[in-house]
Amino acid sequence: MDFKLTDEQVKLRKEVFDVCEKLAKERPEGFTGLEGVYDTDEGWEYHLRCAKEFAKRGWLSLEWPSEYGGRGTIMDKVFLAEATGYHDVPGVDIFGVLMLAPTLFAAASEEIKKEFLPSIASGERMWCELWTEPNAGSDLAALSTSAVRQGDEYVINGQKIWSTGAHRAHWAFALVRTDPHADRKQKGITFILFDMKTPGVTVNPLLYMDSGHLYNEVFLDDVRVPVKNIVGEENQGWGVTQTLASFERSNLGAIMAMHRQLEDMVNYCNETKVKGEPLARNPLIRNRLAQIACELWAAHALAYRIADAQSRKEMAAFDASAVKVFSGELQARMAQFGTDILGPYGQVKHSKWASFEGFYEKWYQQSFILNISMGTNEIQRNIIAWYGLGLPRMK
Repeated sequence: MDFKLTDEQVKLRKEVFDVCEKLAKERPEGFTGLEGVYDTDEGWEYHLRCAKEFAKRGWLSLEWPSEYGGRGTIMDKVFLAEATGYHDVPGVDIFGVLMLAPTLFAAASEEIKKEFLPSIASGERMWCELWTEPNAGSDLAALSTSAVRQGDEYVINGQKIWSTGAHRAHWAFALVRTDPHADRKQKGITFILFDMKTPGVTVNPLLYMDSGHLYNEVFLDDVRVPVKNIVGEENQGWGVTQTLASFERSNLGAIMAMHRQLEDMVNYCNETKVKGEPLARNPLIRNRLAQIACELWAAHALAYRIADAQSRKEMAAFDASAVKVFSGELQARMAQFGTDILGPYGQVKHSKWASFEGFYEKWYQQSFILNISMGTNEIQRNIIAWYGLGLPRMK
């Protein structure tokens, strides 16, 4: 691909970065990443405020068909992901804008598109994903939440777990089993949408050890959902799931966040002296910084390549898996490196001795998440092996 941007793209990219830089100045104290969005009322209101700013510029519907109010290209979406990631600005609903909307275009009926796309584009309706269950994580097709049809409704019963932001979301997209007697577990699954305020929906928090609130368990007890809320066809939800999963893994926001963190670490090493010498003079530290910088730009290039392949409708499932694995493991290495550089101070927060406002104390503990969420890296390596390299499956 040609990495050179057109003059128009350069102008738009600068505009997006300028808007995000301005919004970053309104960030609540202590806000960072997804936990910042979902953990506090202030963070959630900031997220909604940023969403409105993006919506009025048409940035939540970039690359949509014009008949649905869309504008721009996949590369325009790339610029928004870069800017929000670099400046740690929320406002783009990862479930509604990045995952559900493109899935609706690919698989939903016209009725579903007209009902749900406008509220995604306006930033008025936020979503969560109800997929994982206590006994169905990486093996998602083993899910058991049942949906029994009664007239024009499904009655849903079951439990979902590790549901990011379910305590804040307005609506959910869920996988339910509509045919328990299907000959393969991938069959008999249906993809459906419903309001989180529907009677029978109970959300309980799953708190981090530091009491941070990002994840939840969701109980569904006789939840009645209209049949018309299906995306795709009844019992054909597994194919819809695979379509959605491919939109979930470019990780450009996380990659740009790491760019900013690397810049901050370089500045710290230039300014901090040990025995009269800046840390940046230490050859071991310089080597590790250079190695991470090289890997980070490699991840960035890989993400751009995937965006280019998507724009030409040539992206394969294993492409997204590759960048997901590489960037997730790079994040863990960066967190480890930052903690090593800070030494004992990397374990401190809420103190005058806490460098970077205690960021690395939290980031080190959370750095494994990208290696587990959105399909574990072990599963992603299987996808790369089977579909990318053509290796045989083990019997």
